[in-house]
Amino acid sequence: MLQILKRNPLAAVIAVLLHLVILLFLVVGVDWREKPKQPNSAVEVVQARVIDETKVREQVQRLEQDEKRQAAEKRAAREKEEQRLAELKRQQVEEQQRLAELEQQRQVENRKREEARQQRLKEESRRQQAEQQRKEAEQKRQAAEAKRQAEQQARKEAEAQRVAEEKKRQEMEAKKAAAEKRRKAEEAERKAEAEKKRKAEEARAKVEAEKKRKAEEAQRQAEAAQKAREAAQKAREAELLAAMEAEHNARELDRYRIQISQKVIRTWLRPAGISDGLKCTLRVRLAPGGSVLAVSVIRSSGNGAFDRSAEAAVLKADPLPVPTGTLFEQFRDINFEFDPNKK
Repeated sequence: MLQILKRNPLAAVIAVLLHLVILLFLVVGVDWREKPKQPNSAVEVVQARVIDETKVREQVQRLEQDEKRQAAEKRAAREKEEQRLAELKRQQVEEQQRLAELEQQRQVENRKREEARQQRLKEESRRQQAEQQRKEAEQKRQAAEAKRQAEQQARKEAEAQRVAEEKKRQEMEAKKAAAEKRRKAEEAERKAEAEKKRKAEEARAKVEAEKKRKAEEAQRQAEAAQKAREAAQKAREAELLAAMEAEHNARELDRYRIQISQKVIRTWLRPAGISDGLKCTLRVRLAPGGSVLAVSVIRSSGNGAFDRSAEAAVLKADPLPVPTGTLFEQFRDINFEFDPNKK
């Protein structure tokens, strides 16, 4: 009750005043309504009106109920306000925690972004270095290819010159043989003429028979010379075709070896701590189609990790590019020099 009075002093004062007024009415009994006038009498009659105590109690109870209701409403409002303040405080604490977590998460994300940026810069630097190395290697390869093509062109020209000289030599020999044949024919003819003159007296039939035999012999010799020339021509053509086929096969073998080397080097992963300049020789056994059956080191680089990475690169590059047909026989078992510096 004291707490209610402390919280609501005005309401308490009003309640006390109302109680005093009610008690005054109960004691005095004032009737404010106008009563009918009685005839004048010599005796004064004093009339008093009794107030209904039940109504007064009901009025007091209503006032007390109103006070209690107001007190309950104020208490409920205060409790609601306290709950609202507590909820606001809790939300404020949660908001501060959330902001702290967001700030911590932002700092972590900033660190991650910075680390990612540094990593991207490093990767970009490594990529640029790798691209520069690739360009330098490509320039070296193009220079080597140009040199190889120039050497190949020089070999072709030398071979063409040799074939032309051989043809010229054979033609000169053929002319020389024809001249020798004509000389021998003329010599024979002179001898025949001398023999004819010497045996002028012999029978014409024998002379005619001898002429016929000589003519047949000359024809056989001419046919034999023609056959010899045709055989020589066929031999030259066969030799030229064989040389052209050998050159073509050599070009094909070189091309496939270069393709194998390039594919293996592309799949090679450099081990950590491996320096430049290392190379080794591998023996590779292949199946038709380029499938790798086995690979082994026959000449080490001196570095075991490098040798193992070279073997792994060959297996990873499976299948290897190989020719078909008879040329594949030369790739069943090959010795392959692995030199990643060539590329």
